[in-house]
Amino acid sequence: FAPQVSWNIAHKEVNTEPYNPFEEHQGEISRIEKEYQVLQEQLKEAYENYEQIKLKGLEETRDLEEKLRRNLEENKISKTELDWFLQDLEREIKKWQQEKKEIQERLKSLKKKIKKISNASEMYTQKTDGKDKEHELHLDQSLEISNTFTNEKMKIEECIKKGKEDCEESHQRAVAAEVSILENWKESEVYKLQIMESQAEAYLKKLEQISCDSAAYPDMESDICLWELFLSNVTKEIEKAKSQFEEQIKAIKNGSRLSELSKVQISELSFPACNMVIRPHSASCLHLETRQGRLSLGLPLWPFSHVS
Repeated sequence: FAPQVSWNIAHKEVNTEPYNPFEEHQGEISRIEKEYQVLQEQLKEAYENYEQIKLKGLEETRDLEEKLRRNLEENKISKTELDWFLQDLEREIKKWQQEKKEIQERLKSLKKKIKKISNASEMYTQKTDGKDKEHELHLDQSLEISNTFTNEKMKIEECIKKGKEDCEESHQRAVAAEVSILENWKESEVYKLQIMESQAEAYLKKLEQISCDSAAYPDMESDICLWELFLSNVTKEIEKAKSQFEEQIKAIKNGSRLSELSKVQISELSFPACNMVIRPHSASCLHLETRQGRLSLGLPLWPFSHVS
């Protein structure tokens, strides 16, 4: 298959000769144009590189200027510090020279004193040589005196030891005596309160035995309450007295003196007043008389020994 070409086109001629005066060789204009385009691109690229290098150079210049400024300031500060250091060094050197001078003067003075002391020591040695025998004699005498003093000291220490033992024994006996006194007081006071407690319990028991006859004794409940309260107070007073005496006994054992302690306070308790009229029936019993009649309780006389 062969392509069909127009006759006119097929027989046209193409000028391939160089185009003077712009070309010396064929295609030189095209080559120059291409080279121009390449140069344009290279110029553009070079310009861009130049701008970048210029910006970078400006930044580096600013950085270098800043570093230079800081270095100048640091150099200025360093110079100031160096001046201060040199001033301090100069003062220290002057001080050291002054101290050196003083030390040399003291050294001279010490040498003179050492020489004087050496001379005095030689003189003292000569004097002490003649006194050695006298010192030995005094030493023998001092040993004899020391032995005598030691014997006397041992005797005195023995007496002091015996005196301390006697004193301790006396102290223990005194403490035991004061504790015994307090215990006797405690037993006496507590015994009195316990007697009162037993009397109140007996009387309260008798009242409770006849409490069923409320018609004969309408105030029975009130009297029972009074006696129960009185019995509670007596019990509390017993515990209080025991506690106070125990505290004082403990204080005596810990080193206190009986004369220094306050007296144990025992409250004065009295039997409550009854709403009954009390009449003695015999030497050993009481009878309670109410408004409605007479009830015989057979109570002992001791709570009401004052009744005649």
